Amino acid sequence: MLAVAPWLVAPRARASDDAQRLIVEANPAPTDGQLQALIARAVENQHRDDRALQEYERVEHVVTRKPDGSSGVLTDRTDRVLPSGTGTMKLPLAENGVPVSPEIYRHWLQSAVDALDIAIHPNDRYNQDMIKFQRRQHERSDLVDSASHAFRLKWAGRETRPDPGAPHGTRTLDKILLDPEPNYVPTSRFASAFGHAHATLWVDESQAQFARLEGDITSDISFGAGIAGKIYRGGHFVLEQSEVAPGVWLPTLYTYDVDGRKFLFGFGVHERTEVSRYRHIGPPSQSIEIIRAELNNASAESPARELSAK
Repeated sequence: MLAVAPWLVAPRARASDDAQRLIVEANPAPTDGQLQALIARAVENQHRDDRALQEYERVEHVVTRKPDGSSGVLTDRTDRVLPSGTGTMKLPLAENGVPVSPEIYRHWLQSAVDALDIAIHPNDRYNQDMIKFQRRQHERSDLVDSASHAFRLKWAGRETRPDPGAPHGTRTLDKILLDPEPNYVPTSRFASAFGHAHATLWVDESQAQFARLEGDITSDISFGAGIAGKIYRGGHFVLEQSEVAPGVWLPTLYTYDVDGRKFLFGFGVHERTEVSRYRHIGPPSQSIEIIRAELNNASAESPARELSAK
């Protein structure tokens, strides 16, 4: 139900954000044709970035909070995320600020090596998972393409925003307001959600890359005529991306604040995910050597620690 979340985002003003933003008015506004061309190039680059993500490991710090609007933390996890060939696998690094033990982490390294070995020598189960993964990737690609047609574009100026991945710590971005296109015909049940949101998009014009997407759901989103579930209006989403390698922009922040119902059961997702420490490790045939070397080093160090303890 949250598959459309990265695209369902709209402006929410905050005083702290306003203090960090600088409107740049020196450059002229792009024409409608130039704006459409910029979005088209950015969509193509997003497809390329999505494919690149399958060869990058990263660290995710995920904090979930109570659904009552308070600041109480339910979970606080830090995981190392590795591409598996059919998605990702997570190696726990810490929970509630407490690092996992070397023995537990070594166990997860071994599990990762085993999973990557199956990716290199696939069995029937892996082949079935690959078909499902490719289907999900195709659906996401279609969703990205659909989003570029589901909204009307309105240029709102240029802003200089903080970006740790930029050479000088900031980037000047085009700010674009997105309003639902009344004549848009959804191509899937997920794409139908676009009509329930307004959005603001920040784009790096020089590289044609999506840098930030933010917004709110303005009306309830029903699935299966409301029988299968519903996402209630008022949900808020943020997605930020930054350049992690030359020409490669990948997610660095997700926030979700949504409530809804799945069949008869209510749910709430109030989560902030910070993504960092991207490293290119290649396909399974390459990444398995990296992880295996780490496992061998960890196994060699463990007996030494045990002897030292004795």
